[in-house]
Amino acid sequence: MELFETPLPGVGVRYEFTSAAGDRFGVIVRRDARRELLIYDDDDPDACRATVSLTGEEAAAVVELLGGSKVTERLSDLRHEVEGLSIEWVQLEAGSGLAGRTIGDGRIRTDTGASVVAVIRDDRSIPGPGPDFRLEAGDVALVVGSIEGVEAARRRLTA
Repeated sequence: MELFETPLPGVGVRYEFTSAAGDRFGVIVRRDARRELLIYDDDDPDACRATVSLTGEEAAAVVELLGGSKVTERLSDLRHEVEGLSIEWVQLEAGSGLAGRTIGDGRIRTDTGASVVAVIRDDRSIPGPGPDFRLEAGDVALVVGSIEGVEAARRRLTA
């Protein structure tokens, strides 16, 4: 099976494939952890017959039921190539953690060794936010570092 990957700037990535039975499917992996399953129309390759929206948790359950995915395997491969690397998306809630404060206020890099390498706000991606970047409720921060450092950064971002 061949899997096609298409970046969707500001949104995420769309993956498409054709099943052995000839059905075309797609999955949009959004930066905010939501997923959309697409079933393309047989008569019009640009139209969808059906779409299903899933939360990150629902998508993870479906992946587990189906026995994993190539995308998950590729992330796993990256983690194995860089021993001890941890990558986590962290959602900030209103009134908790660093919502309303800057990354520098949280001393994340200084105290945990992990880094906030990107922030997703609404449908925008903000790569490489600096220490003066003000986090907001609803932001999703991409944190990279050691397993322990990422966990400590997650606690600092959300507690």
